[in-house]
Amino acid sequence: MQRNPHFLHAWGSSLVLCFAGASAALADPPTAAQSGTASGDAQPVPSGNFFSSLKQAFKQDLDHEVVRGHFDVGSPPEVHRYYCLMDAKTGRVEANGVGGQPFLRPDGMTGIKSGAVTFYSCLNAEQQGTLVTTGYALSAGASGANAPASPAQKPAATAASIGVSADKVDVAGVRLGMSPDQVRAVLKSKKLLDYYESAETLGPVGTATGARQSMADGRFVNLIKAWMPPAPSSVAAAAAEDGESFEVMFTPVPGRERAMAIVHSASYSRATAIREMSLENALVTKYGGYAGVHDLPESPTWRFQSSGNVLVGDPCNRRVIFGGLGEVDHGTVTRQNMALKTTVDEFRFQIDHCGIAFVTEDHATANADAAREDRVVARFTVTAYSPAIGLEGATLAAQLIQTAENERATDTTGAARTKNPPAPNL
Repeated sequence: MQRNPHFLHAWGSSLVLCFAGASAALADPPTAAQSGTASGDAQPVPSGNFFSSLKQAFKQDLDHEVVRGHFDVGSPPEVHRYYCLMDAKTGRVEANGVGGQPFLRPDGMTGIKSGAVTFYSCLNAEQQGTLVTTGYALSAGASGANAPASPAQKPAATAASIGVSADKVDVAGVRLGMSPDQVRAVLKSKKLLDYYESAETLGPVGTATGARQSMADGRFVNLIKAWMPPAPSSVAAAAAEDGESFEVMFTPVPGRERAMAIVHSASYSRATAIREMSLENALVTKYGGYAGVHDLPESPTWRFQSSGNVLVGDPCNRRVIFGGLGEVDHGTVTRQNMALKTTVDEFRFQIDHCGIAFVTEDHATANADAAREDRVVARFTVTAYSPAIGLEGATLAAQLIQTAENERATDTTGAARTKNPPAPNL
């Protein structure tokens, strides 16, 4: 049997299919690329054994299990991600990793669809320090099972600890992670003439209409804008007068909103225009990452890592989320909240492949044909965005929605009613 793993796998898979109670299949054995033998850059292989995976496939119930972490196997471009599961109520952990599609459950925790049990050991991944628990929310009963298994395991970052690091990123005095009151105070000090604030209502999405329903105490600050004067859309027209604008988006957590995206733009008249090299020097001094002004590309991106390092460039292609001279909108048009339209898996991809926060800059010059040292800036835009804070907000919002749904269901049965509804106004 050891000399014929494909026969063993086929035999095990057939046994799994014979049991109607098994909700997860058995995955194929690892290929050479997945096992790391094809490249020295591959992740360590947390090898397990066949019988533990077969036992897990028999009894696993994906409806009651949640993700506590993940690990990657293989080398680029053949990198595969597997998830370690636990019972959300009992805290019992599964031995082997599971392949499948993660999704955000109504309780804020992460489940798996189309799961297939693998031959990789979650315990070995913990011991090797390759198990990542970043951003996976767990209930109080299950969280204790996610403690480090051995001294060799790397410290696991949580969404909350990541958010603290992202708080260090600021744009013209507005920091990621600020509350609405803190942002209002900063913008007030800017003495901008126009101000707009939009609020939205958190609630479940109706199955029939697809629209978001309201829930008690669900109002949250979605967006705050401040500007002066209303800048024309074209760069040439914007350069005719001085102007400045801020746009700040918050996480959808009523009463506990945090700034997760900032867009700051400024335009200059000919008389007050700043030199391009002065702007670029200020960017390098503030955000680092580049050795000097001459190393700064035309549209730079800074990627802040949970380790505290700052990387540059945009290999994850995420600067399009916010940023660009055309992104500034002066007026009462509001954006859809990022944390309510981005999947948990996408947030985690951004954190893993880009960083906990990133900053972008774009500018246009009034005399683009001049030598670089003589160019003056007509308009620039600096943006900051934190997928880590976005993930934290999305998780908390999902938990609030689930709590409201549970209370509504209880109230429908009459079990939780403590007072009569108010009399009509006659």
